[in-house]
Amino acid sequence: MDAVEVMVHPEEVELTYEPILGAATFQVEGYMVHGRFRGESLTPFFFDDDVPLEYQLDIAKRMERMAAEQLRDEKQFVTFRCRSEWILEEGGEAFLAPLRELNFPLHRIYVTLQGKELVDVQHLARVVQYYRSSGVKIALDFAESTSIEDIMTIAPELLLVDLGTMVEKKTLSVTYPNMLQTMEYIASKLGAPLLYKSIDHVGQLRYAWQHGGRYYMGGLLGHEEEVPKHEIKGMSVLTQEIPSFFLHDQKRVNRLYELEFELHRRIGELVQSGKWSRDKKDEWLLYIASRLEDVFVRYYLTDETGFQTSANIYRNAEEWKVDNTFRGYNWSFRPYFIQTMAAMDVRGRGYLSEDYRDFSSNEVTRTFSYPLPDGMFLFADVSAEYLYQNRLLD
Repeated sequence: MDAVEVMVHPEEVELTYEPILGAATFQVEGYMVHGRFRGESLTPFFFDDDVPLEYQLDIAKRMERMAAEQLRDEKQFVTFRCRSEWILEEGGEAFLAPLRELNFPLHRIYVTLQGKELVDVQHLARVVQYYRSSGVKIALDFAESTSIEDIMTIAPELLLVDLGTMVEKKTLSVTYPNMLQTMEYIASKLGAPLLYKSIDHVGQLRYAWQHGGRYYMGGLLGHEEEVPKHEIKGMSVLTQEIPSFFLHDQKRVNRLYELEFELHRRIGELVQSGKWSRDKKDEWLLYIASRLEDVFVRYYLTDETGFQTSANIYRNAEEWKVDNTFRGYNWSFRPYFIQTMAAMDVRGRGYLSEDYRDFSSNEVTRTFSYPLPDGMFLFADVSAEYLYQNRLLD
């Protein structure tokens, strides 16, 4: 793209509107505004450091006016992509001016900053606060590529996650699930909904739905159009796919509850067999290990305050080994420990944890905990093989 041509012929700038679907309504709830010049995206122009900032801002303001005039009578929210340098101009007024002049309802606006391109974040945060006082909301694009410190400083009202950057073709990258969990956690702390973009196939949609996506956009759902559309193919895609996601995950959760009850029953029977002894903890663990080897790969006991009172009993090369390294360690610092102890206390039965990646083996596991007599508690790690075979991790 010839940047000079854009500056000389701003009247040739055109807009397209990419629909944003809501996870709750399956309707078009918003639009992202894109600029084009002679059929090409204006993104390279806006991020070309050789183009003076005032020219970029002039084109951006022109796009705002065009969009405001076309979307004035709509109800959907509108996202304008914006370089952070633009809203630092004139204390933020330069970028807002066209919307104020046209009396566009500012509460429908998300000013969408490019997270990986933020500058002068402390100053930016002050301008962002001024925007909020005017009713404008702030969105942060490429949130997955933005430092957590910057996200928390800006405290956006909407986080955009680009699934296209996290997937190669149709294969999930190894960081994909962990990144989505991180974004979901940050969004919950901010009270900001997640918008997943670049959704091009059903697998990405499923991950977006599983990880708290409030809004969706991408080629699977709807493309950019010169006129904002209210009815798009993505509405039927959501209607068809999301109920199947729900039923699939509901069945998986049902299997987890069934497993929890089954493990509680099996271990309870072993406790009632008369073999339990507070004075022979390691021997008892070896006894139950041989009878539960289809499920677990490691066992240990703690008291109610988190001190480990037994050895680690673990399986290695088809044999059960005794490791005294961690006897006497206190595990109450682990985030899940209090929740686990409280769950067992209130329920009066065993508790199966969420899945996590084990520090020592680097394998995905779940831990089953069981309240024993004499104030002791059993912790047993389920094998990754068992979880996969029983479709408890998919």
